[in-house]
Amino acid sequence: MSLTQLKQEAVELSPAEQSELIAFLGSIQIAEDDDLRAELTRKIDDTNPANWVDLDDLQKRWAN
Repeated sequence: MSLTQLKQEAVELSPAEQSELIAFLGSIQIAEDDDLRAELTRKIDDTNPANWVDLDDLQKRWAN
């Protein structure tokens, strides 16, 4: 199956299925990229609230 075919199939998925696919693909990238995994770990472990993103703000960013 080509990438174009995969993209066409992804368009036909429900929003929940698309979210699951996004999470799956993201998990593959994280598992295979040591630098990305380290950066995400650093951000998750950050205890400074000044560096946190409010969920509502994040959703607004994604909407644009």
